[in-house]
Amino acid sequence: MLYLTRIRVSLLEAAQRQFTDAYAWHQAIWRAFPAPSGQPRDFLMRIDRRGGTFEVLVLSPRKPEIQPWGTWEIRQIRDQFFQFDRYAFSLRANPTQMRVVRGPDGTRRKNGRRTGIFQPEALRRWIAQKLEAAGCRLESVSFDPPVREHFYRKGRRGTHLRVDFRGILRVQDRAKFVEAVRQGIGRARAFGFGMLLLQPLPSPSPVAVG
Repeated sequence: MLYLTRIRVSLLEAAQRQFTDAYAWHQAIWRAFPAPSGQPRDFLMRIDRRGGTFEVLVLSPRKPEIQPWGTWEIRQIRDQFFQFDRYAFSLRANPTQMRVVRGPDGTRRKNGRRTGIFQPEALRRWIAQKLEAAGCRLESVSFDPPVREHFYRKGRRGTHLRVDFRGILRVQDRAKFVEAVRQGIGRARAFGFGMLLLQPLPSPSPVAVG
């Protein structure tokens, strides 16, 4: 069982609490999932601005402890939700690839350099491969142009590439699919990326021939 939490926070309250970037939001939501020291927090999040309000979605296997800010709505996602064959999906992702780094003599170094993906065809391949690894087949997809998001962590500035994907997928391996929903897709999941939002779709009816 999973929990989906919707948190609405006004722009004014977000500014007062210094929720200024994805890392600040993550730190605030982190407190809703107390755990023993050293144990990672097991939640995904996504942040959207809608007019004068931030809407934060949090997906977690544990019920969060409501914090003294924003308006919180918590509901359970039951196992039956994952029994459909086709879903419309939305995914905010951080698509990257490993670039080969070579030394002065042309030999390949052990560690490459990870860079963002910008080319449309490369982005289509990336999402298709990620969904295949998640036990799904991509039926259709569209996406917005990539944008850079900045954040500050321990006084240092960082940057992530953001791409919003939308499309239709078909489940081929349900166990892998459910695990991918739980764990998220791609990198930078602590910064608001990787949550797979789903809407079940009816399977197409067979067409009679003859």
